[in-house]
Amino acid sequence: MTVNEPITPAAIRQQEFSTGWRGYVPGEVRTFLEEVAEAITVLMQENQTLRSDLARQEDDLSEYKRREQLLKDTLINAQQVIEAVKANAQKEAEILIHEAELKAERILQEAFSRQGKIRNDIDELKRLKTTFMSQMQGVLDSHQRLLAESGAAE
Repeated sequence: MTVNEPITPAAIRQQEFSTGWRGYVPGEVRTFLEEVAEAITVLMQENQTLRSDLARQEDDLSEYKRREQLLKDTLINAQQVIEAVKANAQKEAEILIHEAELKAERILQEAFSRQGKIRNDIDELKRLKTTFMSQMQGVLDSHQRLLAESGAAE
């Protein structure tokens, strides 16, 4: 095994040491290497589990970010729709008010026109009454003279 190669449990298990005259006890070295290999196996499994969990959580995070953006876009669209509805309602209200004002103005003009016509009719009736009263007074005066003349003639 070289320095640049990754240390794996199998590499640890297969590692051979040269022995010297007072070297290490081969059984202890083998036992230690087996323990190290087991520890590395557990660490590698934990590492793989953590990487899998991280990948899954990154996928979940991406999905949540996508959903968050979708919600933001939806809220923005909803706000725009609300603003458009408000603007349209305001415009419709202004149109209705304007139409009502025009209608009220027409009604007032018609009322003033009718009022003027009624005043003219009243004035005409007063003139007719005065004329009629004058004519009646003339007829009465004429009849009184006739009566006075016919009474004096008798």
